Amino acid sequence: MPTQAQNFRVAAPSVLRITAVNCSGGTGLLDGRTATAFIWRDRSTAVTALHVVSGCSTINVWYQARATQKKAFISKVYKDGDLALLTIQEALPAVPLMESVQAPTVMEQLQALGFPLQAPTMSNTSLRLRFGGRTLDDIVPSSVRALLLSAKSPSLSLPITNIEGHLVPGLSGAPILDSQNRVVAVGDGGLENGTVGISWGIPAQALQRLVASTETVNSTSLSEPPRALFAAESESMNRGEVSCSGITLTHLRTVSFSSIAASTDDPLGLQQLVNYFNVDPKGFQYDVYQHLASGATMVVPAGATLQSGADGCTYTSDIAPDVGIRLQIASVASDAQIIPVATSQELTAAGGSGQNWVSDNAFTNVTSQTRVDGLIVRRKGFVHLNPALIGPSSLPQDKYLFETLAVRNGFEINASVLNDDSTVENNRKALVCRLMPSIDGCASINRMTDEWVKFVIAVHLATFPIG
Repeated sequence: MPTQAQNFRVAAPSVLRITAVNCSGGTGLLDGRTATAFIWRDRSTAVTALHVVSGCSTINVWYQARATQKKAFISKVYKDGDLALLTIQEALPAVPLMESVQAPTVMEQLQALGFPLQAPTMSNTSLRLRFGGRTLDDIVPSSVRALLLSAKSPSLSLPITNIEGHLVPGLSGAPILDSQNRVVAVGDGGLENGTVGISWGIPAQALQRLVASTETVNSTSLSEPPRALFAAESESMNRGEVSCSGITLTHLRTVSFSSIAASTDDPLGLQQLVNYFNVDPKGFQYDVYQHLASGATMVVPAGATLQSGADGCTYTSDIAPDVGIRLQIASVASDAQIIPVATSQELTAAGGSGQNWVSDNAFTNVTSQTRVDGLIVRRKGFVHLNPALIGPSSLPQDKYLFETLAVRNGFEINASVLNDDSTVENNRKALVCRLMPSIDGCASINRMTDEWVKFVIAVHLATFPIG
């Protein structure tokens, strides 16, 4: 039996990078969309997702192995299935991929082959078929359901291949292959609401409906692809990578607090933070980083330049130089490693020693929280007590640490923020300045408080997408 690497080498020449430009939409001109297509039936015919090419006057396909670009045009569409059939002009020789006659089984190992995040080279993404959720209506929230009804594509009743794994931006239209290199589905979904993703493919059986479709191209043009639905090819891309604890995190996008807050795995805890600090976070912007293989997602204040290191990635605020964030990620081979790895990460976050740190019960989960997809997460606050600061009327507090620890599917993360000057006196001044901002010196103090809150929220938002 061929190895997986051999399968990839056989299939790769039939997988194309697709770029659609001059794309008109209901809100104006879109710069373009980048995704994936694959050769099917004959060398001149390719399949992709309709939302990638709808409304675009120019479509190009790229043959990576031959470093050659060719023009293409839409020849057939199947709107309910969000599929488009392309005809390639002056097509190069390529062996069409074959579709499977059988649907994959639950938890079967699958591979999506394509061009994620506007990458110039092809790569694979490991997926599995998830139990449950046989139609789009079964898996999307009400807000997305409204978008689908408005766009009328794809259909809410459409049978789907419900995927455990993450079809990152750019994999719309990618072939999802079984161990025999047969196409079992076409990459289509999903939801990229902040850090949480839900993914799906269009079953290979829908390709026959695409071939038989009599819909005209003009009648099926979407006014604009609903960007909350698909992997937002025009917006999400690889904006850079950084190695944290020896594992690569990819910068995907910059988002507002409002857009990312809806995807937190602990909305009550997030609201508690906002209420406690009495800060309006609506103007906060965050950069989203993700470990593509596991979906582990961590965020930092927008514009932060992460410094790579063996003990994680770090960034110290320019506005509040005593405030710094640290991102750590590690693989765990078994459940027995979870606690030792968490302890090691926690000690690193605390500066190497757990001495004189006490739990802040107001911001510490009593126990770990769990989610149906296997996520285990716990958030903690710690106060550092400095014996040298003990006095008759004040606590010897000098530092504060807030962290998120989360684990799922063999990877464990720790996002933490450390305030090295969180004394009782400084906290008192911050409170006074919140109440009376016109006092001399309060403008600077309030800026530093806002920065501290922005970092704390960033740490709180660390999670694993649903999947």
